[in-house]
Amino acid sequence: MYRVIFSRRAEKAFLSLSDKDATRIKDAVEKLKKDPRAYGTIKLENAPVASYRYRVGEERILFDINDEARVIEILDIRKRDERTYK
Repeated sequence: MYRVIFSRRAEKAFLSLSDKDATRIKDAVEKLKKDPRAYGTIKLENAPVASYRYRVGEERILFDINDEARVIEILDIRKRDERTYK
């Protein structure tokens, strides 16, 4: 099982979500802890924010994976729009 670390930006984004969305994100993070490359995880190419993303409804969890330390660093949680991956 991987350990999850939230960046300050991701923590602020999480706290600003509605209760319904926050619950969905929390459940998704629990799933990622078990298998960060589970079905639905997409490796991003040339994205300056993060290496991976996981879709949860309209929200995107942007994160990096460190397999040696078994850590997932959640860098941001964003609503999907034209600026999500910039």
